[in-house]
Amino acid sequence: MINYYENQLLIIYLVIIIYIGVRRLMPRKFRKTRMYFWPVIYVLLILSFSYQLNDPLILLLLPPLGVAGYFVGYKLLENSKIEFFFKNGTLYYKWPYSITLTWTALYIFRIFLEFFALNSITIAIIDFLLAFNTGILISASIVTVKEAEKIYGEYR
Repeated sequence: MINYYENQLLIIYLVIIIYIGVRRLMPRKFRKTRMYFWPVIYVLLILSFSYQLNDPLILLLLPPLGVAGYFVGYKLLENSKIEFFFKNGTLYYKWPYSITLTWTALYIFRIFLEFFALNSITIAIIDFLLAFNTGILISASIVTVKEAEKIYGEYR
């Protein structure tokens, strides 16, 4: 059972995650640094969660699942699923809702499991799904950068 202090931290943390998730659903200004920064954060988050399970097999399975997610995401997103548009001379992009909503829901569920863990198998399954979805997010970032470079080339 969590105490009052942990409960308050959990609520604050969830509000931040939900805020970030909602913001990611809206069109965003294209910044190349953002495309590299957030995937690193996603990888660090999943590694920090999975490391707490203290199971080397789980840690060994995360990279192949992330790579599989990358290839699936790249294949899905290469057909212009990412929307681009200019507003006041600034390039904006918008990812499909499914990418952001899936990662946010899995992440929130994983946070709850930290406090109300059913068992380590449930936690491992969510970590595997997060690793796969993180691979999809990484591919979305790479596709976004490639498409933005094409658009900037055409725009000039």
